[in-house]
Amino acid sequence: KDISTFSWIHFLHLKEQFMNRIFWLLIGGLLFVACNNNKGTDSPKNTDLIIQNLKGMVQRTEETSYKVDSTGKIGAMDSCCASIQEFDAKGYNPKYLSKDNNGITKEEAIYNRYEGGQMKEVVMMTNGKKTSSISIQIGKDGKYISAKSFGADGKMDGYYADLKENEYGSLTGGKFYKTDSTLKYSFTAFFDKAINIGSQTDSAGKMISENKLKINDKGDVIEMNSTTITKDSTIHKKETYTYDSYDDKGNWTEKTTYNEKGKPVKVVKRTIIYYKKE
Repeated sequence: KDISTFSWIHFLHLKEQFMNRIFWLLIGGLLFVACNNNKGTDSPKNTDLIIQNLKGMVQRTEETSYKVDSTGKIGAMDSCCASIQEFDAKGYNPKYLSKDNNGITKEEAIYNRYEGGQMKEVVMMTNGKKTSSISIQIGKDGKYISAKSFGADGKMDGYYADLKENEYGSLTGGKFYKTDSTLKYSFTAFFDKAINIGSQTDSAGKMISENKLKINDKGDVIEMNSTTITKDSTIHKKETYTYDSYDDKGNWTEKTTYNEKGKPVKVVKRTIIYYKKE
């Protein structure tokens, strides 16, 4: 799943690979505000349509990945997964799910929100079983204050504090603590012209991960550079993206992913359903 789509999703280990989609969903709005801030001053600024760079009254999206050969020729559908999202009339996404090529739901995230659209609770499911959740607190001004993280057993396994956000409700910084109040890591995110940068540092302030996303003039991600630093190694990864077709609303309907050598590795086709005008 690319970072533009997910994001309290992209930081606690294996469980957090799914959790990070939610986190980057909140951070992701940094990328697209400049390109989508044309909804009118009275319209919400924190909708998922804005964060995901979707134009028009989108009701549902479904993205399906296909394998490609070295020439970019499309082959069979990837075994996992087709990603499906539903949007309400206000532009918020109440649920995300992924299905394998047999139509069986593999992962699911349920988003509960405050009246102003801020994320209130996220529940993660894998193969029909709850795996983790986050409960998020806001202040009287509607801004995020803190969040509690829970495991599959319902027990708290850590919490977020010192959360910072921009005027669009996208997180720009914060800290994650273990249940004994020991700092585990800090994170920051900012937008610099056409590049969104998110980084994570450990309790000693040493960088342990960084993601840099570059976008085009349409607001779509065209390049991702990620760095992950462990005790024994530093892993760099680069992907680039081209958009092969758009619909009449300006939303992409086919995207090709290339590896660091410039070889095509995946094609994603996206079907978009819009609300009918009354």
